[in-house]
Amino acid sequence: MPDPIASQATPKAPRKLSQAVVIVHGMGEQRPMDTLRGFVQAVWSHDPARAPFYAHVADPVDPAGAKINQSWITPDSRTNSYELRRITTPYDVDGRRTDFYELYWADITQGTTRGRLAAWVTNLLWRKPADIPRDARKLYLVTLFAVIVVLCATLALATSVWQGYMSWAAGVLVTILASFVIWSVDRFGLPYFGDVAAYVRAEAATVEKRALIRERGLRLLKRLMLDDTYDRIVLVSHSLGSMIAYDLLQILWADFRPRKLEAIRDKAKLKAIRAIDKATLSSDGSAWPDRLDDLAGLRRDQWELYRQLRTKDADHPLPWKISDFVTLGSPLTHSEFLVTYDLTEFRRGIAERLLSACPPIAEGAAAGGTILYQEGRSPSGKPQRAVHHGAVFAATRWTNIFDRGNGWLTGDPISGPMTENFGPGVENVQVELRGSLGRIFTHTLYWSLAATGVEVAASAGVVPRTHLAVLRDAVDLGRKLEPSQAPATAKR
Repeated sequence: MPDPIASQATPKAPRKLSQAVVIVHGMGEQRPMDTLRGFVQAVWSHDPARAPFYAHVADPVDPAGAKINQSWITPDSRTNSYELRRITTPYDVDGRRTDFYELYWADITQGTTRGRLAAWVTNLLWRKPADIPRDARKLYLVTLFAVIVVLCATLALATSVWQGYMSWAAGVLVTILASFVIWSVDRFGLPYFGDVAAYVRAEAATVEKRALIRERGLRLLKRLMLDDTYDRIVLVSHSLGSMIAYDLLQILWADFRPRKLEAIRDKAKLKAIRAIDKATLSSDGSAWPDRLDDLAGLRRDQWELYRQLRTKDADHPLPWKISDFVTLGSPLTHSEFLVTYDLTEFRRGIAERLLSACPPIAEGAAAGGTILYQEGRSPSGKPQRAVHHGAVFAATRWTNIFDRGNGWLTGDPISGPMTENFGPGVENVQVELRGSLGRIFTHTLYWSLAATGVEVAASAGVVPRTHLAVLRDAVDLGRKLEPSQAPATAKR
């Protein structure tokens, strides 16, 4: 006789291909796995809606015995480091497993010298006032003030010593202050801003470290892209890590972009590309709209093109699997100040496809054109087309989460919206974060379970989300736009 309780149980979702989430940590002397473990706690472990009831286990760090979603830390050779592990989950409510990876790069930027840091700061400050963008002026003024104070103190010390005006007590005080300044530079300046100086701008002194970081990232991402276990990759990045991740996306797309497309054979792919074409931008960044009339529609079209490209076949052996790019507290918002010399140079980089916009710029000069170009003909004489190398955001959604506070006193001064520099296709979500120090420098709180946060400027009639809900929606482990697959019928 069948068990009546078992017959009423909700059937399990059919098992599907897995997905990978890769997080790129930010600046500072990061410890391997620290960022990854905290991130997984936020987007998976403490989200009870993602795991079935039998995957809920007691939280080992909670004496009250609260339940969290189960996960395991597993050795994985794809990271090429014995210090790193993969965090994997059981099958979730959709019948899918998620593997979390960390792209760790902090060890490569160790050893940045005071001279390299000083050269980078000097390069930032040696600008005409008109070349300082509005959103970077506070950063510029604070840095300039700090440098002036140090230079004035050094000059006063040198003058006093040379003229013999300094007493023994004053000499001791100045020595202590000088030692404090040097300690501050070595303790905070080099570990944090030394990373920025070593990566952000391509110069003779930085090329080698930039190449090593990129090689490590490309090795991991290419292995995941070509692994038949996965059909989706989410690239999440924090702080300086977002600049690294952005560069990796562009390099990968140049290799994995769809090519040799033929009208009859690749009809579905070309249809998805034509949908993206409706939103393409002109090469003149000053003419871009402030917003898209249908941003949600563009993101649906980006998802559909990702779906068309994620499966490899004989004609297209390199699948594109990165569906989403998520930036947290990203300095990319100041790219025209940090990456290039001014806004004019930055927009030239966009027009020349050195940099990629979202949505992509059109192959022609005007907006609403195509991202395709003809690259030749097949052996049978049929025209073949390819998507240009600056169109990575044709098939990848970009979500940018930031906390804009009151200047340098509150919030995250490093972060901001991306529309002006990278286009209106980026979904910018502003949150207001609070930690143990209130609103003071919230740059590291985007996935903090101890912090509180709320979405700013939510849609009318919609309850604002918490900062964790915003992050979970951006990573989208449940794939809201994926066509549903009906679960198997329960046997009676």
